[in-house]
Amino acid sequence: MSSCRHHVPAATASDEQGLLGDPTIDRISQQLAEVIGLDAERLGRPAIIRAVQTALARLPADSNHAAADKTTHPDFQRQLIETIVVSESWFLREPRVFEHAVAVAKQRLLQQPKVTILSAPCAAGEEAFSLALSLLDAGIPADRFRIVATDISETAIASSRQGLFTENAFRTNAKRLQDHWFTKTDGGWRISQQVSQQVQFMQLNLLDQSTASRLLAAAGSPYDLICCRNLLIYLTGKARRQTQALLKHLLASHGEVIVGAAEAVILATAGWQPTGPLAFCQRAPHPTSQPTAPLTAGLRSPHYAPAVKSASQLAAKSAGSSTGVKRAQKKEGLMSSGQPPAVTDQPPPAPVHTPVNEPAAHPALTQAEQLANAGDVEAALLCCQRALEEEGPEPEVLFLAAMLEQSLGRFIEAERLLEKVVYLEPRHEAALLALAFAARRRGDTALERRYRRSAALAANPAAS
Repeated sequence: MSSCRHHVPAATASDEQGLLGDPTIDRISQQLAEVIGLDAERLGRPAIIRAVQTALARLPADSNHAAADKTTHPDFQRQLIETIVVSESWFLREPRVFEHAVAVAKQRLLQQPKVTILSAPCAAGEEAFSLALSLLDAGIPADRFRIVATDISETAIASSRQGLFTENAFRTNAKRLQDHWFTKTDGGWRISQQVSQQVQFMQLNLLDQSTASRLLAAAGSPYDLICCRNLLIYLTGKARRQTQALLKHLLASHGEVIVGAAEAVILATAGWQPTGPLAFCQRAPHPTSQPTAPLTAGLRSPHYAPAVKSASQLAAKSAGSSTGVKRAQKKEGLMSSGQPPAVTDQPPPAPVHTPVNEPAAHPALTQAEQLANAGDVEAALLCCQRALEEEGPEPEVLFLAAMLEQSLGRFIEAERLLEKVVYLEPRHEAALLALAFAARRRGDTALERRYRRSAALAANPAAS
C-alpha cells in the first residue's frame, strides 16, 4: 500500500444484483487482512464490494461461473490487491519531511561513508525520487547514498521503473522540478537518469517473512532512514504491530522512520519517540538518559499564525462553559494561568491514561486521520478544532491536533496543545515524550530530562 491508497472503484451492475453474499465478502475481507494487513473497516464494506467487482471484471470471462465462484480464481487476489492499493502521490509532498531527510543524511555522513534509505510503500516512485533529488540538490554526492523502494503493487513498481509522470505528480515547486530533473516527452515527464539510477525498486509484501532479509540484502546494511508514509493508517492492529517490528528490525542504530501526518499518533503511542517533523526513532532503553538520535538545528522554523483558529484557542474557549462534572473539571484546568504543566521527579498522580497501540476511538479522530492521510492536514486540523469547540477538550483529540500542528512546522502551537494534554492526563506518555522533544529543540536540556523522567514513570508506574 502507498500514499493515498484509499480507492473506491465505480459500482457495477453486479453490485445491484447482489451476486456477492455476506459470507463471500467476509471471507475476502479476512483474506485481505491476512495477506496485506488491510483493515476492511477502514475502507468500508461498500468499497470492498466495489473493489471485488472491479477485480472480477478484469478476470477472463466465464459464463459458467457465478461471481462468488470467480473469487477463487488464481488471479483474483492479485487483481483485487491492484484494485485496492491504487497509487496516488506527488513529488515533494510535505517538503519539510524531505528537508528533515536531508538533514539526517548529512549528519549520518559525518560519521559514515554512505547512507541507505528505504521508501516503503513507494507508490509510483514519487517519494523515492523526491528523496533522491532532494539529496542531490543538497550537494550530497551520488556515491554516498542509496535508496531502496518497494511496493506490493506490480503495476506501481512497473510504473516506477519507467520513471514517466503526468502533470498530476507536480503539485509542489512544479516548474523548478520539471526544468531541473525531468525531460518533456510525448508520454509525460521523464525523470533524469541521474536521479533514477539512485533508486532500486522491488515488488514486495511487507508482511511476507522473507521481506526483511531481502531488503537488508538489497541495501547491504540496515537503513539509516525509512519513509513509511500512509500505510499504518490502513492496517489492522496485528498488521501494524508486525510492520512496526519490521521497521525496527530494518533500522540502523539511531535510525529514523518518517510517517504520515495521521500516523504520528500511532507511533507516538507505540514506543517510539519524536525526532523531527513526522519522524521517530526507537525509544532508548532508559528514557531518563540523554537522547542519542540526531536532531538538526537547521530544521527550526519560525512560528507562524495558523490559517484557521488554533486548536488551543478553541480548547480554551470551550472551557468557558460547563456541561457535566467530568468535562467541567477538565475545562477548569485549561482555564488556569496558562503555564506549562508542572514536571517533577515525583511520581505523577494515579494513572488516568494507559498508552495503547492505536488511537482512542473518538469520532473526530477517524475523520481527521482520513483527511490528513489524503494530504489535507489543514482540514484534518480543522476537524479536531471543531470537535474541541463542540465537545470540550479531549486528550486524544488534542494530541492529534498537536501532531498535525507539528507536521505543519507550527512547533509553538503544538507545544501548547501538548501541555494541555498532560494537564488533563499527567501520565500521557506520548505527550510527555513529545514535550521532551520540544524542550530539546529549544536547548532546554534540564526540562527535557524532567519530561523524560515523567514519561518513564508513566510507562512504568511500578518503578515509582
